[in-house]
Amino acid sequence: MDVKKTIKQCCCPPNNITRIEDDEKGLHVDIHRGLFASNTEKNTITNNTTAATNTLNNNVNWYDELLSNVRWHRVKYKSSRFQKDCTTPCYTAFYGGRAEYSPYIPIPQWFQPLIDEVNSHLGDHVQFNAFLLRLYFDGNDEIAWHTDGRTFLGEKPTIASLSLGCKATFQMRRMTNVWPCVNGSINTSSSNSTTNTNATAAAAGVDASTPIQSFTLHDGDLLVMRGDTQKHWHHCVPKEKGRGVRLNINFRYVLPGQDAERGQMTYYKYMVFGDVPIDQQPPSWTYDEIVSRKGGMMNFVQKGVKCHGSKRERQQQQQKQELSTRKRRESNNNDNNTAASSSSGDNAESDIQRYLTSEQSVDREVFMSLPTDIRD
Repeated sequence: MDVKKTIKQCCCPPNNITRIEDDEKGLHVDIHRGLFASNTEKNTITNNTTAATNTLNNNVNWYDELLSNVRWHRVKYKSSRFQKDCTTPCYTAFYGGRAEYSPYIPIPQWFQPLIDEVNSHLGDHVQFNAFLLRLYFDGNDEIAWHTDGRTFLGEKPTIASLSLGCKATFQMRRMTNVWPCVNGSINTSSSNSTTNTNATAAAAGVDASTPIQSFTLHDGDLLVMRGDTQKHWHHCVPKEKGRGVRLNINFRYVLPGQDAERGQMTYYKYMVFGDVPIDQQPPSWTYDEIVSRKGGMMNFVQKGVKCHGSKRERQQQQQKQELSTRKRRESNNNDNNTAASSSSGDNAESDIQRYLTSEQSVDREVFMSLPTDIRD
């Protein structure tokens, strides 16, 4: 497979673009590194040419902007394919599509500058009008193997995918059939035989002769899939222990035509409404509400240590530290004897163990490396 860095007429430095062009395998991918990285993340990049040198007028911290403005959905629906009740494996939102079809949520004014920046960077030949947003709150959130190809997106759609926040693994696997029966999974537990494994993969539509492609996407990376990619490849974002908050914006273009109305309705069903009638308001939450629902300490451990964090998150962490410090000072004013202190230490260890048991995505070593006043 021909994987190389190439020069392209755009704002990103040439050696910050990774391009894959493989006509034989039908894989056409560009990764524009650090294009929309926050200032904090830019300072951590040590490549020869850093993302900080890009010439985008990128004064907006889009990570903070999305966390402040988006209302997120955790969609519930009855799957006709799997014949069971399902919940989306991450938080989602959706804007745009074609205004003549229903449902349609207009593109927010605060979001339009990001669209303009991406369009300007990729060139006039690329257009987008439909935007799928995902919030991966922690390493338990994921998106399974799938293709973005749809008839109402055209024969060779350009799909752009912007990553913000913590780094994540993005995988691609070649398919002999991108629409396999049932779920397209590979179950190799029944046998260690290479022949049986390949047969199982083939039955699921997977090209077992082609290695899986795996990329690490960092804050501000823009991945673009072009040409025949959606006809031949699936992609996924797997679960990852210890991963902090990551946002993803998926840019697509819905073409006019008979199939577009059905397609747009499908997008809104699985990203916003689920089984809620479209004339009713589906459940949604702000990021701060999700943090409260999830539990502040788990959120702090994963983002504060594993990820660069945003201005909002750093403020939250500072507030937690200040609150914890006040509590500790108040506790120190109490006249505790040695026995009580020992008992308190035992209870604290028990509390830590119960917490780590309940929050299995939190690494004990990372948690215990935090200052005591933050762990309290």
